Amino acid sequence: MAHIVVCLYCKEKFDTELEPFIKPNRTRYAHKRCADKKEAEKTQEERDKEALEKYIMKLLDEPYLSARVKKQIKDYQEQYKYTYSGMLKSLIWFYEIKGNSTEKANGGIGIIPFIYKDACNYYYNLYLAQEANENKEIKKQEIKEITIISPQAERKKIKLFSFENEDPERRNVNE
Repeated sequence: MAHIVVCLYCKEKFDTELEPFIKPNRTRYAHKRCADKKEAEKTQEERDKEALEKYIMKLLDEPYLSARVKKQIKDYQEQYKYTYSGMLKSLIWFYEIKGNSTEKANGGIGIIPFIYKDACNYYYNLYLAQEANENKEIKKQEIKEITIISPQAERKKIKLFSFENEDPERRNVNE
């Protein structure tokens, strides 16, 4: 049974059973070659924006970005001159590395202006540490096994009654 669809990028009709395809979104289809070509033509800024949007949808557990979040992204880029990758890294730093909860986010990313500089400092210090350790040779540590025998507690011998070894004075007292 043929399933004829129209490619999102080149607008040609094709059968999904005969040609390799991908689904860029829920309802659209595209040739695999057209999607790869389109992906190669994207600028780094477009890739960063797409990565930021995907991360926010995953973070907020939403199937799409709300108008509020889109406006926040646009405002942060225009007013504060934040980059998409910088916003993404600051969200990763705040929620994943610092371990903060998304409960107070209220469906937005309003925390970015407050954490952006701290996240930049974190990633800059991480970069400096990597640069400082780049040419260092790491020696493999020798592992020495030491066997420690756990000490055994000495058991006291239980003295059994012996009437033969009893003091003679005590015998006389009882008689």
